[in-house]
This record gives sequence, C-alpha cells and structure tokens, in this order.
Amino acid sequence: MKSILFWKLFVSTLDLNERLPLEVTYMAGSRKDRNIRVNTGKRKTSPAPAPTSWSRPAEGREKVQPTNKKAEQKSSPRRENNQRRNDRRGRNNQHRGRQNNRGQRQTPKSPLMEENWARVIDHDQTKNEIIAVSEGKLLLCRLKPKPQTSPLLTTARVYIGTDEEQREHIDSVLGMTNLGRVANHVKADLPLVVQIFIEENEHHFISAFFNVAGNMSLKQHAFELLSGVGNKKAMQMVEARGTSGFESLAALNEACNIDAGELLAKRFLSEIEDRNIQPRLLDLLLPVKA
Repeated sequence: MKSILFWKLFVSTLDLNERLPLEVTYMAGSRKDRNIRVNTGKRKTSPAPAPTSWSRPAEGREKVQPTNKKAEQKSSPRRENNQRRNDRRGRNNQHRGRQNNRGQRQTPKSPLMEENWARVIDHDQTKNEIIAVSEGKLLLCRLKPKPQTSPLLTTARVYIGTDEEQREHIDSVLGMTNLGRVANHVKADLPLVVQIFIEENEHHFISAFFNVAGNMSLKQHAFELLSGVGNKKAMQMVEARGTSGFESLAALNEACNIDAGELLAKRFLSEIEDRNIQPRLLDLLLPVKA
C-alpha cells in the first residue's frame, strides 16, 4: 500500500515538474550540497512560428540570356565601317557646302567701279599708261589708253565708267595707286588738278561747305580745318559771310583775302596722304552733286 502511494506521489511531482519551470537554489551551510527546486511561476514563451510565416528563401541574380557573341563580333566591324562611311560623307558634304559658300561669296568691289570720270595728271606714252584722279572720291588710278590715242593734257577729263561706248580715250582701268608709287612730277601736279576741279564745281563747295560751316566745338570752327586758317581768321570769314553767304569763290576770296580753292585742295591732299585724319572733308563733301 505504501509503495502504491509513493508511486502516485512521484508521478504527480513529475507531472508538476513538466508543467512549471523550476529554479535551483543552492543552500549555504551544512546543507549546501542539496539543490532545492522552487516554482517560479509560469513564464511567457513565444509562440511557435506558423507554417505561413516562414521567411522567403534567398534568391540569386536573374538569369541572363546568353547572347550570340559570334554574331556581335561579326556585326560590330560592319557598324564601325558604316559609321566611318557616314562620317566621311558628312565631312565631304560640309566641305562641299563650304566650297559652295565660298563660291557664293561676292568678292569686294573696287572703289573705282563706282567712278565715272577722272582727271588726267600724267600720260606716259613710253609705258602706255595714264595716271589720273577720280572725281567721285579723288582716288589715284592707273588707266590704259586706247591704241593710237594722242597724248592727253594734264587736267583733261576722261570717262572711266562701265559703258564702253562712252570710253573715247580709255581702254581699261588697270587699278588704284598711291602717292608713294608715282613720280615726283605727278605729286607736284596733283594739287593743281584738284584745285581746278574745285573751281569748276565752285557752287557745290560753296553751298556744301563755305556757307554752312559752323563750330565743331567751343574752341574750334570748321574753317580752321583749312591750311593756314586760325581762330581769328575763321571769325573774320564768319563775319564776312553774314546771313546771305558767299555767291562764288571769287567773292569769298575778295572778302576774306584768301584763295579758298587752293586751301581746300591742300586739305584734300593731306587727307589723301593720311587716311587717319579726322574729320574727313573728302567723305563729307564728295561726290559732287549736280
């Protein structure tokens, strides 16, 4: 009977031990070797993972479809060749376009193309060449006379325009020149030729300059641009001009005791020699208006 009760008690203790966790304490003293299990209560345990909460298995990189390397190797040289051909074609087209643009560009015209008349300075029969000055902008030029043309006198007026029927003495215009390339006697005769040209067109220069010239600044008058004319002389010319103005160069010369044609010719010559002189009466007073 006792053995049966003991067995039941042992089984019940085993059942409790399975249900309740135990803590083991160590006794001090003479009974320190004994281990006593003390019930600490039921502890919370994490629930077992559900079959649906499993983590997603690791995945590797996506499979890349293998390419045909042989086809790429065969096609790549062709592509490169096509690109090279296209580049060459593009360069050739650009070059052709540049050539066409160059062909379309108009060459600058010579200032002599706008000139119609000129004054002879020297006719050299040995060289068969005429040195003249144009009437439009007083440009020095070289002319080729027609065969069997009689010697032309200094200051003679000749036609140099584009109408060949009006060219009585001139065969062609050779080009422009300057004072550094002409003979000394041409330089000496040029002032006289320009002065005669001014005197023959005195009404234009009287109305365009002498009767309208005014102050360029508070200290300088336009008359002072003429050679030998200072501030005092310029004021005398203004007083002599009055409100009615000068009727001719002769009246101007008599009233002011000067040679207006010669002074204006010297100013023109200085501007021909030095293109940097400002202001330029050549650009302001020429060409002569009929």
